Amino acid sequence: MFVEDGYAVHRGFHDKQLIAECRKYILSKRKKGDVHENAVEIMEAFQKTDLYEAVVTNKKMLGLMQKMLGPDVCLLGYDALWINVPKDRNPVLLKGIHSDAWTGTSVNTIFAKVFFTDVDEFNGMSVCPGSHLQGMIPVRNRAVDADVEFESVNLSKIKAGDVLIWHALLLHSTTGHSDKNTRISMTSRYKSTESPFSSQERALGYRTLSVGPLNKINRIIGNDYLTPLRTYGGHVGIDKRMKIYVAPAE
Repeated sequence: MFVEDGYAVHRGFHDKQLIAECRKYILSKRKKGDVHENAVEIMEAFQKTDLYEAVVTNKKMLGLMQKMLGPDVCLLGYDALWINVPKDRNPVLLKGIHSDAWTGTSVNTIFAKVFFTDVDEFNGMSVCPGSHLQGMIPVRNRAVDADVEFESVNLSKIKAGDVLIWHALLLHSTTGHSDKNTRISMTSRYKSTESPFSSQERALGYRTLSVGPLNKINRIIGNDYLTPLRTYGGHVGIDKRMKIYVAPAE
């Protein structure tokens, strides 16, 4: 489905209690004023908690990303928290049809959005299945600038705990805003450390989550030039990148 459609919804991906605790934490940090600025502040605090780690670096999520990207997986810096409140008109929270490749993300990157609340038919995500297979579709000022038509599917059945993944070339949008329900979600980006990084991704940085067997051998040898006999007859030092290796979920 992902190859053909450019997205996939993983139902009930996260434990309900974990999602409830995350939602409670996020709502406890809400302040009056600009919702988007407040979300940025909450995200900075949330990323320092065990709740955040339980969502983005658990074995189930890592296993999914290893299936998509291979054994060498990293998490890009600066996840985004979205709090879509009723009738808000902030353009950051009400995005038209666009692709994330136009915002600086490389095509080697997988987006993963976890939902902390249910969505309704007015405040969810809309996607254009198969649009990613047409390559980089021109965008002018955050709007598609090409004489093309794609079916738009409203993902209105998403529930709290579901995870939506999509390709960076996929055309998608925010469906809109509900007149009564708040939608809370968080977007993270994963990629293989062995694939090219965009200039934006290099600037934002990343955290390695898993190291594959071939990369482990290279690290034991010591460097990319594969200088011979570095550890012959001596101690094999294992650096921090080796220590963080996590086995994929069963």
